[in-house]
Amino acid sequence: MRFYGLTLLALSCLVAFPGSTAVQLAPIRVFSANGTQASNFALELRGVIRQVPVDQLEKLVQTYLLNDAEFQGLIRVVNSLPAYRFIRQVGNQPEVRQLQQWITQQLILSGGSPKIFEYLELEIKIFNKYPYWSQIVSGIQGFQQEFVQIYPVQLIRSLLEPSSTQTSPLLSELWRRLVALRPVYERVIASPQGKAITGELQRVGLDINGVDSLIRYQFGWSNATWGVPSYDYSDNLYY
Repeated sequence: MRFYGLTLLALSCLVAFPGSTAVQLAPIRVFSANGTQASNFALELRGVIRQVPVDQLEKLVQTYLLNDAEFQGLIRVVNSLPAYRFIRQVGNQPEVRQLQQWITQQLILSGGSPKIFEYLELEIKIFNKYPYWSQIVSGIQGFQQEFVQIYPVQLIRSLLEPSSTQTSPLLSELWRRLVALRPVYERVIASPQGKAITGELQRVGLDINGVDSLIRYQFGWSNATWGVPSYDYSDNLYY
């Protein structure tokens, strides 16, 4: 059984790729005007993705999915037809499709493939690996608390956001395009389908505000949750 972690699903839906992707290409060496080797987008993005502790998240999701009835109800909502249609709605937004195309193009030009995102896929087995797992689950709130302890949201953001240590022009461009998706996110969340699915998730016990804060921080739309000075990229929203 394969499953994408709940918040990973929420985060990756903005940059999700279709199941059919380009084949892995041979590495392409790109050189800058002065003859030095330029940054490789595929390798840089892979380095960011590899910071996601998939093994730990897989264990966490498996523990709750097999042992917690409240979390199982949440997963049924996530896997429902309305949720599937909502994710398709997000993926069909013109701005999201444009971002997908840009990422695919840059990956292929740098010798990579959208298949690098397969690293984020979680594979869940149907039996407890350890007998004590059934005694350590504590509902959806417990899952969310453990998730935010494992998922390195600040590290991922620091690797994408331009800074004194992140000077890659292509990662900086990716960050700018992610920041520019804020109106898209707010538009789809405010749509009837978005209100319906978020309302259902809230009904079964998910802290919608917490998920929303994590998403907004991850993509640079807000700093409020993490206690650092807030800033706004809205003046630079362009493609």
